[in-house]
Amino acid sequence: MTEGGSHNLRRQTPFKSTATSDNTRADGDPSNRIPDFYIFNSNPDTLSESDTWYHLATGKMELLNANLEVFLDWKSAPNSRAPSPLVLSFTPAPTYTLGRRQKTLLPEQLERLQQPLTVIEETKVAAEEQNGGTSSGEQQFTPEVIETDRGGLTTYHGPGQVVLWPILDLHSKYYPRLTVRSYARLLEETTQAILADGPGVQTYLSEDDPGVWAEAARQRTGGQERKIAAMGVHLRRHISGLGTALNVDVAVDGDEAFNPWARFVPCGLEGKTATSVRAELGEDSWRQLSLAGDGKTKREWYARRWAEELAKRLGVGIAPTTVHQRLG
Repeated sequence: MTEGGSHNLRRQTPFKSTATSDNTRADGDPSNRIPDFYIFNSNPDTLSESDTWYHLATGKMELLNANLEVFLDWKSAPNSRAPSPLVLSFTPAPTYTLGRRQKTLLPEQLERLQQPLTVIEETKVAAEEQNGGTSSGEQQFTPEVIETDRGGLTTYHGPGQVVLWPILDLHSKYYPRLTVRSYARLLEETTQAILADGPGVQTYLSEDDPGVWAEAARQRTGGQERKIAAMGVHLRRHISGLGTALNVDVAVDGDEAFNPWARFVPCGLEGKTATSVRAELGEDSWRQLSLAGDGKTKREWYARRWAEELAKRLGVGIAPTTVHQRLG
């Protein structure tokens, strides 16, 4: 459920940007123009029906590492212009990832995780209805199980989530220097802001477990904590990788043929489980929810709003268009 280790995160003082209105550094040097944030979006909602619908997590890790290398090469030649920070956004195929604290599984555990998982894709249901037909929208997957460099134990990523991986320099001269703790808190507070802004989901942060937790779920379940967004940080020479996974409309209830969280104890946190924007709003409010008047889907709206909010909190600009990648 979380991509980070289970350590306490102290609350940080708000960031005060050093950017100015013309997007140059506060020291007045116009030659040091602050690079714009770019959004690299490969969510399946933007693709045609003939395309593959979801990404394998291993492929996205390769893309992440390739972009990290660009930053690391620049670190070796710091007099060159800094690369533009970016947010890599995608919706993964069903994937269970193991953290550094859990590198092996018992055969019966692995078999359970890799049992067929049925996913209901709402965009396919809606497309059929618009064409006068009907569809269950069901797709069946065999989840992938992979090892990662993040902290923590086992977690899940898959359809119904938006994964957001910022790639930026925590020690950049263009915004206040970030520590691991302050950066982790920045990711959490960015997520809180867009959840309150769009669907109106109220959340809270825990001093014990990273991520964003749903306030209404805690009240509704008599105190049981339910996580709506996972967070994790992985750094190489102060360049960030990984980030946030937001549960938009992933299944969080039912048996494990449909509910991926029912197959394991997320991150080893007994008594805690997952929730989603859809679960928090309820079916009627979810179906009535309109986040973008320009035809963009809910997931793409979340990806762009999240990147915009992160850029605003860092005090940098954001590219006006989203870079889309077609799947192959």
